[in-house]
Amino acid sequence: MKELKTPVRITISDDRKIDTVAMGSVGLKLMDGTPVTLSDVLYIPEVEGSLISVAKLAEKDVFAQFSKDKCVFRYGDATVMEDKRCGNVYKLKTVGDEVCHVATTSCKEPWAVVHARLGHIPYKRYEQLLTMADGVPRVADAPSDHVCAGCCIGKMHEDNFSRSAENTVKSAGFLDLVHSDVMGPLQTKTPGDCTYAVTFIDDFSRHVTVYFMKKKAEVLEKFKIV
Repeated sequence: MKELKTPVRITISDDRKIDTVAMGSVGLKLMDGTPVTLSDVLYIPEVEGSLISVAKLAEKDVFAQFSKDKCVFRYGDATVMEDKRCGNVYKLKTVGDEVCHVATTSCKEPWAVVHARLGHIPYKRYEQLLTMADGVPRVADAPSDHVCAGCCIGKMHEDNFSRSAENTVKSAGFLDLVHSDVMGPLQTKTPGDCTYAVTFIDDFSRHVTVYFMKKKAEVLEKFKIV
């Protein structure tokens, strides 16, 4: 369905005028499995049922033959649809709930849904988009009290770590302070069958040494080498 920029007003049987807000194509599957596509279908929120215009079918060279208990639609020599009479109307039976879905689907979505689908744009940008493009989804509610968790997280920031010399270097000479860390077990072994690694970083010079180990218990041995 594509929403109409200018609603089309039509007159119904009780002489009331109602607005058509969208137009599109609807796919139906008949009881025998035959797929049928109805084009230029009008969506009218005030109408609960789905109606097929015989006049519009006639414009497509579809012939309708009415009898007291059914209506048969033919295109050329082929029968394309057959409706059964129910009271004073002829009802077209389809597989599933396609017609029901068409009758109950709304063109409007909650602002939270539209906001997320359009990449978390602000409402003012959304209003601008309505004037710039066709087919933009309409919202069913005002976003005045809407708080988007994703937008809040995206606007947060972290302070950088201090890079001043007094906070970075805490030692007065080589090997006065050594930082160390152990990693493992590694999923992939080294050519020497090692699955652990230990690092030693001299705080004063920032010199880094890495040793690979077969066992975690070798850390003290590697520390003595340093």
